[in-house]
Amino acid sequence: MSNEVFDKTPDSPFEEQLDYLTVVSESESGREQRYQKWLKPRRTFRLKLDARQASETKDIWDFYQRRKGSFDTFLFKNPNENPVTSETVGSGDGVKSVFYLGGTVGIGTGDVNVEPSSLTLTRAVGGTGEYLAFTAYTIDEPIGQITTNAVLPSGDVLRATSYKFRYRVRFKNDSLTREIFAAELWRYGIEFVESI
Repeated sequence: MSNEVFDKTPDSPFEEQLDYLTVVSESESGREQRYQKWLKPRRTFRLKLDARQASETKDIWDFYQRRKGSFDTFLFKNPNENPVTSETVGSGDGVKSVFYLGGTVGIGTGDVNVEPSSLTLTRAVGGTGEYLAFTAYTIDEPIGQITTNAVLPSGDVLRATSYKFRYRVRFKNDSLTREIFAAELWRYGIEFVESI
């Protein structure tokens, strides 16, 4: 499991797909029962990288080889969802001091890999609605867990004014093709699948 980041910006069009896994059992009477096998959807990203220079093409080729095709995971920032802004992280209840990022983008608790040093938090005291800068916390960036230095009183609200995050993905296929279509200009079509 690599923490290396695929940092190339995809060209348009950029495709995203959500897949769920539903198991359907049908009885002899024809009645169906459905079970959700995955707790959250698996994302697939289809990237086009057109008109890339030879040096960038080599970087992509080498990155793929270091992952050994679909064997190893890596991190990918979806440009359609970054940065996240104005996400309510949680409310104080006089007991809780641990909160998780990812609610706005529909990622489950502890599943968001926050880009280092990208988070800014604010806090509204006692439900006043006036948000002030908040720095009395630590963050476990690989899982998006915020731990406040003290328990938040009931009515206090934490808001992430901005942060960037990455998905843990792998190459969907064990083969990669690159095409040279003009002098020293290359193109790729790549698919990533989320690792859940």
